[in-house]
Amino acid sequence: MAEVSGNQISPVSPDANEAQRVRAKSLVQEYLLEHLPVYRELREFREQGWQSKEGDDFFKKQRQRADKASAKDKTVFYKLMRLIGFELDKETRALTIQGRSNSRPAILDLCMAPGGFSSAALRCNPSALLRGISLPPSQGGHEMLLGESWSETDPEADIYISFRDITLLAEEMGTPLSSIPAEHADAASFSSDRPFLEQQFDLVFCDGQVLHTHERSEYRESFEASRLLTSQLVLALQRIRSGGTMVILLHKANAWQSVFLMYTFAAFTDHIRLFKPLKAHKTRSSFYLVAKGVHPECEAALGAVRQWKAKWRMSTFGLGDGDDDEPDEAKLEVLESGGEEKVKAVLQEFGPALVKMVEPVFRVQAEALKKAAWMKKKKT
Repeated sequence: MAEVSGNQISPVSPDANEAQRVRAKSLVQEYLLEHLPVYRELREFREQGWQSKEGDDFFKKQRQRADKASAKDKTVFYKLMRLIGFELDKETRALTIQGRSNSRPAILDLCMAPGGFSSAALRCNPSALLRGISLPPSQGGHEMLLGESWSETDPEADIYISFRDITLLAEEMGTPLSSIPAEHADAASFSSDRPFLEQQFDLVFCDGQVLHTHERSEYRESFEASRLLTSQLVLALQRIRSGGTMVILLHKANAWQSVFLMYTFAAFTDHIRLFKPLKAHKTRSSFYLVAKGVHPECEAALGAVRQWKAKWRMSTFGLGDGDDDEPDEAKLEVLESGGEEKVKAVLQEFGPALVKMVEPVFRVQAEALKKAAWMKKKKT
């Protein structure tokens, strides 16, 4: 697939990639275990949960309920996300747009449906313009339940939603359609559109997560989380107004990829912090990165965009380096964020700030796991 090029990442041998990925994970774990007592406690609870059939059954039922949600379940989920939005704003003031007295506030919600976060943001900013991108329900996306009046046909409406697969915006990701091989599984689905390119937004949500209900090509199964996150980040950083706020859904604050993303954002943002809601999802590893005072025009931000585009190309088309050109999870992690020396350097520079940021996230999850029903059964 040599047609796809530009900012390509240099290949590394498969064995070296896997070894470096494992080592990067170990270095982060060792650092957190040494500097954060609550993380040691959380690890113990997690291990007990992994050994619990009741815990497995609990999370399995949650996934089944999400995949086969009834109309009532969908409404409950929408209202829950709305409550989490209010909790997020109360804790961080991220949703309340300030300093825009001379112009209309603008919000961009990527992977928007069912619309709970947008609803909360509109309550905080009643005069705001709202734009959204969401996977069509016909492709397995959530149903839009936003109570306010919205349009999918009028781009000039106060609330306009574009229903599309955000991971297929090839030219947004720096890949001309003419460079995509005709035999690629999604060749006919890639788009040259660059939605909302001429607009700037004060607040951007990157709240998407991979849906089991989304039917997609087989090659995407292992890399969809990476493709989805990078697609959101690139589009968001190329639309946000200087000084704006981004809210990004992440998983596993102890993972090297999460740590490296926090470190990356710290280089072009006035202030970053993490938020884990108390309303729901306390036992899960999910959390939100809140970046306030984002400066998309600085070199650190531009460099991050180039790197995310390269990662998207690799997870979509492979390395393009000859015989070994298929996407590989270890390659994605190692080639994007460096090997052992890079991990050590980041922890030395960013480690103290990291510990302060992740401590509340780990504490919420540890307390929730400690009180989980399957943990109580284990003690009896």
